[in-house]
Amino acid sequence: MKKKWLLIICAILFFIFPFIIHNNYFVHIMIMAGINVILVLSLNLISGFVGQISLGHAAFFGIGAYASALLALRGVPVWLSMAASIPVAAVFGVLVGYPVLRLRGHFFAIATLGFGEIVHLVLNNWIDLTHGPMGLSGIPRPEKIFVLDFSSKIHYYIMILFFVIVTIYFSQRLINSKVGRALVAIRTDEVTATAMGVDVTYYKMLAFTWSAALAGFAGANYAHFVLFLSPETFKLAGSINILLMLLIGGIGSISGAVIGGLFITVLSEYLRAFAEYQMFIYGVLIVVVVVFAPKGLSGLIVDVARKVNLTGAKKDHKEGAKTHEPANTAD
Repeated sequence: MKKKWLLIICAILFFIFPFIIHNNYFVHIMIMAGINVILVLSLNLISGFVGQISLGHAAFFGIGAYASALLALRGVPVWLSMAASIPVAAVFGVLVGYPVLRLRGHFFAIATLGFGEIVHLVLNNWIDLTHGPMGLSGIPRPEKIFVLDFSSKIHYYIMILFFVIVTIYFSQRLINSKVGRALVAIRTDEVTATAMGVDVTYYKMLAFTWSAALAGFAGANYAHFVLFLSPETFKLAGSINILLMLLIGGIGSISGAVIGGLFITVLSEYLRAFAEYQMFIYGVLIVVVVVFAPKGLSGLIVDVARKVNLTGAKKDHKEGAKTHEPANTAD
């Protein structure tokens, strides 16, 4: 119950944030953070729940972004083009997942890396479709819906916040479902899961497809916010950045995906002035987190909160014991 109320309070605070700050730059950062949170949650489905490290996740992000942008530029309503990014990315997820999910460990990582590089090369060289290195410009914003006019960053922020909340909700429902339990069993021990009757191939394919579809939807939101797409956004460095967010936040944790997405997005903005040292700083950060907080920032926060509660409980117990001690009386 406490966790539920904490989530509600956080949602309210994030909702009122832009109305208090009155700063478009900070709202812009928070929109990007929201898109990244959806993206990291999508990677968490395959890397966190199934335990397979993907180095090509930015490819699905790019497929969704370009699919939605190209459809919108050809006259398809933006809301429909954004919705179409989900099945388009999911189809690629199935096509890639079928052969790749037969692999494990670093073989899986290398295979997904190869897929990511293929997508980057296609985006970079299919000039007639993607405009290649020149980038795709003139992407329209979503059409106005109710009182939300998406030419306003605050209104776009509200939409992204809604999508983040929905993604978190369904991710939590997934964990508590039969599918979630099957995925955790596969991550723990694939052989044992198979012996217990879990259809490993089916559930891994399901997780990979959902992961790709959600990444594609994040890409669509990105495309219609920045209004310009470049293949450079979706290369290997992009995939590593997504994985970095998940590792720093806490792999296998929904709260970790949220914290990692927010933290790295904000940090990267402040590190723009030190661009040449950015990867070095990220490397040091990963080492520090792995050594001192192997469960990520979310695990560190939980551990600290637990210790504080334990210390408080011990203190209350001692004070209670002193109160109930019998008073010494003189003979």
